[in-house]
Amino acid sequence: MTEPVVAAAPASRGAAAAGQARPGLAGVVRKGWRSSTLMTWGSLGSRWGAAFLVLPLILTHLPAADIALWYLFSTLIALQLLADLGFSPTFVRVIAYAMGGAGLHELGDYRAPRERAAARAPNWATVEQLCVAMRVVYNRLTLIAMAGLATAGTLAVARPIAGSPNREHAWIAWGVVLVGSTVALRGNLFSAYLQGVNHVADLRRWEAITNLGSVAASVVVLLAGGGLLGLVVVNQAWMVVDILRNRWLCRYVEGGRFARFAGGAADPAVLRAVWPSAWRSGLGMLLAQAPVQFTGVFYAQVGAPAGVATYLLALRLLTALRGFSMAPFYSKLPLFSRLRAEGRLAEQIAGAQKGMRLSHWTYALVFVAVGACGTPLLHAIGSHAEFPDPLMWSLLGTAMFAERLGAMHLQLYSTTNHITWHIVNGVTSAVFVVLSAALYLPLGVYAFPVAYLVSYAGYYARESVAQSHRALAVRFWSFEKSVFVAPAAVVLGFVAVSLTAWLAR
Repeated sequence: MTEPVVAAAPASRGAAAAGQARPGLAGVVRKGWRSSTLMTWGSLGSRWGAAFLVLPLILTHLPAADIALWYLFSTLIALQLLADLGFSPTFVRVIAYAMGGAGLHELGDYRAPRERAAARAPNWATVEQLCVAMRVVYNRLTLIAMAGLATAGTLAVARPIAGSPNREHAWIAWGVVLVGSTVALRGNLFSAYLQGVNHVADLRRWEAITNLGSVAASVVVLLAGGGLLGLVVVNQAWMVVDILRNRWLCRYVEGGRFARFAGGAADPAVLRAVWPSAWRSGLGMLLAQAPVQFTGVFYAQVGAPAGVATYLLALRLLTALRGFSMAPFYSKLPLFSRLRAEGRLAEQIAGAQKGMRLSHWTYALVFVAVGACGTPLLHAIGSHAEFPDPLMWSLLGTAMFAERLGAMHLQLYSTTNHITWHIVNGVTSAVFVVLSAALYLPLGVYAFPVAYLVSYAGYYARESVAQSHRALAVRFWSFEKSVFVAPAAVVLGFVAVSLTAWLAR
């Protein structure tokens, strides 16, 4: 399932003259069917069905208080999944190393460039040891996460639920979220295995199919008057379907080896090999996501329902865009880890540039399209929540664009298995929290996007890019001139035009 990251040289005229046929439509379809990038886009695109089909129904069929509550539930689910503590990306990376032939003693630091290694068969003994450890780790994480969400999460939703027109149904909905999202956390182990053995295309293809089912069910429930409770129930039910689907895929790919792996206690040597990277990744993820997501939880406690709904809508839309745009790069991370371990740095660099370029352009173009059309579309459907004004959209959108730049480079550097997420994200989050607290009284809700932009553009992106470039032994301009500069100009140009028009009103 591994795909080349460098395009093959075009066939010579002589070969073409000799009758070398170009691939027909069936070949193109097969290539797309097996493409991790296209299948990841399909998965994320099907989730965008929720934005284009479900979101208008949410905004028109639910009162403002329940709209805010729905997005608060979504925010808490995202925070709860951070209880993964970095184990998922760590296990994906080390399983990819093992698929490149690495043994347990070789799951170390790959910062020093290695000579290109001869092709090695997958080390299934190491993969099995890693999967045994993964089961044990996720069983424990699920219990910890459920306890945390049941206590702190319940306190966070108490006040917004009190403002719901149907408090009893809102509390039942929260109970469904509590159970469903904790089950989903354990399901991460199946996703990590599939990505680590580079069956990303299979994973994302089936995600796209089940996402369409979830979107269709949500539409039916909202049109039938199911309200907030019905919407939560169908979404959590499809989340369980996702987990069962991934479990089946694990038992299907690679000759069904996953089903034959041993159970029982994890080898302490495996946990010692994985833990240093995992805790740094997990703490880094927590520090990266929790402060920004917590702003929505905080604002839900003090803001008016209409304002809360608008702010959480902006966060949700841009978070979805961020996820959609990352597909061309993130779908290749297991491959990049394997290339790094095998010393194939030129291929890693070329593949990273291609993935980042497409990711930046995807973000830039969709950001502009949604920013230009969002307000008239919501007015046309009679939404109960307003689209964020150009200042909010511009600040948050530019901040997330800077975050995407830094995050991709930090992920690329992490293929060395030297994890600095906890340091980079720790400094970034400290700056974000201090600025948010200092600016909240004079700026109100705008303090959050301003702090987001300053902390991510001013430190996070710069530091992450510098680490990545050092590891690859490349200079900024030589790497970024064809990757980042033009999409950044489009984003900043749109921001300038939209703010100028808004201020001129």
